[in-house]
Amino acid sequence: MINLKEQEDLFILIGDQLKEKVECLLIGGSAMMYYGLKETTKDIDLVFLKEEQRNKVINILLKIGYKKREIKTLYKRMINLPVLMEFKDSRIDLFLNKIISFNITNTVIERIKKVYEYNNFIIKIVSQEDIILMKCATERAGDRLDAKELISNSEIDWNTIITESIRQAEFRELLYPLSLYDFLKELKEDLKADIPDEILNKTEKIAENKLNEHSKSKN
Repeated sequence: MINLKEQEDLFILIGDQLKEKVECLLIGGSAMMYYGLKETTKDIDLVFLKEEQRNKVINILLKIGYKKREIKTLYKRMINLPVLMEFKDSRIDLFLNKIISFNITNTVIERIKKVYEYNNFIIKIVSQEDIILMKCATERAGDRLDAKELISNSEIDWNTIITESIRQAEFRELLYPLSLYDFLKELKEDLKADIPDEILNKTEKIAENKLNEHSKSKN
């Protein structure tokens, strides 16, 4: 497990070795620590918007002892695979533009309010709404618990989540609204997360409409 100080120490180490500015988005439990909603995280999740910048960070991680890890999870089914790296008890997942079925849109970027500079390494913390949306996409162990923690301790803008799920469907991620509905329903029913019924109803309707549109386009 990694705490905030250990995470920041790593970012400083990377930033000190970068010869020019590199930007990336911080998501998942790593981002939640900056909101004071987690004390530790199992892995650090970074999203890069430029492949050459991701490669620069990968090369630095290799120099300081990290090794690339073979992907044996659901990621193997994806075309845009993340690079997974490990060193002792530390693991870093480096994504490029997309987290499984979730695309980094302009609106995701616009919602970013927290930006930290570790010398040449610029870390941008995604919004709490986008953390929930991305956790729906990854569905790794602990994602539901993290999502419930966010819902319980943050003022979530549900309209933002609904609007972004529709935008994701425009990227041919047809099943994303359906995945979001299933994710939120499980949170409410299994973990008793405080999700308004009207939000679940809206999300379900959007998922049904997208599936109907897809079905008609096939005929």
